[in-house]
Amino acid sequence: MQLEPNVQAVTSSAMNRIQNEYARLISQHFCVSLPDLFDSEAFNLEDYCRDYHPHPQMAEMIRNVIGYGNAVGILLPNAEHYLTCALYLFPDAPPEKILLIARNYAVDFYLNDTMGREYRSTTAERQRLNEIRRRLAGMSDATHGVAAALSVADAAFGAERANLDVLAEIARTSPASWFEPFLSLYLKHLSVAHKSYDCISLGYIPKIEEYISIRADISGMPHTVSMIEYSQGNYLDWPLLEKTGLADDLRELNTTVALIGALMNDVFSFEKEVIDNRSDSNLLAIIVLNNFKMELKEALSVATTIVRNLLIEYEGNVRTIEHKITASLDGEQSERLQQYLDGIKKCVQTCWLWQVDTKRYKRSRSIWKETTLSGIVVA
Repeated sequence: MQLEPNVQAVTSSAMNRIQNEYARLISQHFCVSLPDLFDSEAFNLEDYCRDYHPHPQMAEMIRNVIGYGNAVGILLPNAEHYLTCALYLFPDAPPEKILLIARNYAVDFYLNDTMGREYRSTTAERQRLNEIRRRLAGMSDATHGVAAALSVADAAFGAERANLDVLAEIARTSPASWFEPFLSLYLKHLSVAHKSYDCISLGYIPKIEEYISIRADISGMPHTVSMIEYSQGNYLDWPLLEKTGLADDLRELNTTVALIGALMNDVFSFEKEVIDNRSDSNLLAIIVLNNFKMELKEALSVATTIVRNLLIEYEGNVRTIEHKITASLDGEQSERLQQYLDGIKKCVQTCWLWQVDTKRYKRSRSIWKETTLSGIVVA
């Protein structure tokens, strides 16, 4: 893509205008409820989430992960606001698996909050991340690659050792046919999530479609969706899915769910990322940058419409798959796919419930009712 010569001036001007328009909305006590923007006749978030149940050992598991984080040196001061994420995503996972998954997420949040897209790292920190990434990228298969990486872990950084230890244990307790694609997704996330994707670093303003295409990998949602199989011990039979014509539908469903998680998070984290940290690597900022005369209030509507359409698409994906299951499968294979769809449902529910429940995005005054600690809701 051709570089834009005035990208710094255009970006700076747009970000300043977003700040000013946001301040005006806050001064006017503008505050809307996100379900009013996400819901449609085809999909109602709060109704969809009514049957969700939390992990029954939530408190015990969180204490364990906090102790683990302290022991390996990756626990941040706000850790209590993010360590619950894995337990929301996989509320039915057995204790031995949810502990490994939660530890993996603890490492990932640590890296995100110290080296992520809104974090301005020093040269030394960037070199450290690049070294972690380089070592992890050497894990090309589920056995020898992990073992080779672990052989250098004793002299590595705490975050790297923690990551390698958890990945090695996940590899040991899962089939290679699942772990190898999972690891590929995870390493892709690790590679892209901690690079600078702001417009000035890129040298151009990415189109909305381009931003969305990379956002899922930045968020880690593709490997999160893959983790459903591990959490259930229920691994998809892809040759069978290809034979029955379900494989493409499942891939499309997984992609849609990954985008729901990634872009819904952009809406929830808009104030934290764009307003507080002045990062333009966020869907709402990218919408404004691609529509320079658009006011922030309209950009909020465009962003939430994108998420609403993904939720409608998701509902259609599930109906199509369930119809094909009834027509093509029976017995154990049908039950296993229905179990997987239940895991997908809990993932979508978490995309909403965790971000509403956690204090990670809460603030005293917000344009969103769901992230406001106090405020007046107006139309």
